[in-house]
Amino acid sequence: MSSTDKNASKGNDAIDRFFDGELMPLASRLRASDPGVFLAKVDPAAESYYVKRTKRTMSKADFEVAACVDGAEFARRLAAHWNACGCGALAPLAPSIGKIADAVRVEEHDNADVSPFVYVMF
Repeated sequence: MSSTDKNASKGNDAIDRFFDGELMPLASRLRASDPGVFLAKVDPAAESYYVKRTKRTMSKADFEVAACVDGAEFARRLAAHWNACGCGALAPLAPSIGKIADAVRVEEHDNADVSPFVYVMF
């Protein structure tokens, strides 16, 4: 989406409302209950922020993600993912993120023209 696209402001406005009206208030509530969440600055007492991972290699399945039909499906999958990985506090944000996904979605149409972003070698 071009930054000069007149329809872009609809998505930008939705993102601004989401950020100010939902994400930041949730971050404040989570930070109040657990100061280690959404750190705003470096903790001088922390020896390291390194987290040793139990899974050290990736598989083909880690790169395969099914496409979502619409923002509602995306929201359902996102909420399920957050709940499954122990981040259920973020799940209430998923419906709004799905609506934003719908608002900024751009349908691409095939045409015979080569994209200006592709270097043609012949």
